[in-house]
Amino acid sequence: MRQFRPWLLLIVLGVFASVSLGSAKASVRLCNETSHVLQVAAAYQQGVASKTEGWISVLPGACETGLADLPDNAQVFTYAKSDAAHAGEGLVFDGSERFCVGADSPRFTVEGRRDCRRRGYVEADFTPVAPSSGRQTVTFTEKSDFGRRRALMAGIQRLLSDLQYDIGAVDGFGGERTRDAAKAYKLRYGIRKDPKGRDLLAKLIQTVRDEASQRGLTLCNKTEHLVWAATGMLRADVFESRGWTRVPGNSCAQVFNQTLDDRYYFYYAEAMDEKGKSIVEAGRRKTWGGDQNLCTKPTRFVIRGDENCNQRGFDRHSFVQIDTGTARRWKVNLE
Repeated sequence: MRQFRPWLLLIVLGVFASVSLGSAKASVRLCNETSHVLQVAAAYQQGVASKTEGWISVLPGACETGLADLPDNAQVFTYAKSDAAHAGEGLVFDGSERFCVGADSPRFTVEGRRDCRRRGYVEADFTPVAPSSGRQTVTFTEKSDFGRRRALMAGIQRLLSDLQYDIGAVDGFGGERTRDAAKAYKLRYGIRKDPKGRDLLAKLIQTVRDEASQRGLTLCNKTEHLVWAATGMLRADVFESRGWTRVPGNSCAQVFNQTLDDRYYFYYAEAMDEKGKSIVEAGRRKTWGGDQNLCTKPTRFVIRGDENCNQRGFDRHSFVQIDTGTARRWKVNLE
């Protein structure tokens, strides 16, 4: 199974300083110099008021605007993650300031940062952006440091790799193996007009998203209640847990979007009411758990290791083990 360890939390803050002489509002420029399609949320805090906007899709090598009507003297924060269609671990850019984000909505705007679950949102840990009197630029990078131009090619390579084409290293240069993989992709999927650059990137994104629905682990909530779920897996003999995924009543959500190359996977889930309180049935909280203890925390998380959860500042829950055998995809019903 291909593994990719991200260069986490590397956010370069560049400030385009300009003195505002009129009433124009400041904004945040979000630039992606990684090989992944990023989904970004931007937030601000001004006194007791706060607001979060997302998800803003930022393609490799591109920039987008967030918080276009940013109030004066507001503190800005960002959170970013790889698009769910990417195979493998992906990237997460987070920090320690909690704001609400939409769990399953393509676009959301949230006023305030409290009572996220009660209002149907997920908490995420944001990173502060350096203050500025004008436009602020946040550049998301990887250890490979592609820069803006190479990030576009690296994004094409990453998506071809997601489709299991052998392109060698994701290096942003696009050699012979990348060209051969692109030709094979266009032939296999009947792509006409020989798109290149950003046009090819757009085609690949759509194909990867379509393919993602045919693999991985899906949880189907067969109850009337809202369910929050976390998952776990073994990577190089080390447990890794992830959460939280919002699964509304009588609906399904893909919680792991990679082909199930391993045999065993794990999940934990809990039912909540519209006020964010645990559902209690027959005197007990309605949860789905098992015998495997893994680390969790209240916000979105990716945690390596299952040892010393409390000492490391995490919570601990008991996960159910799934034996998927040789299946490429698997579905669990929560009843």
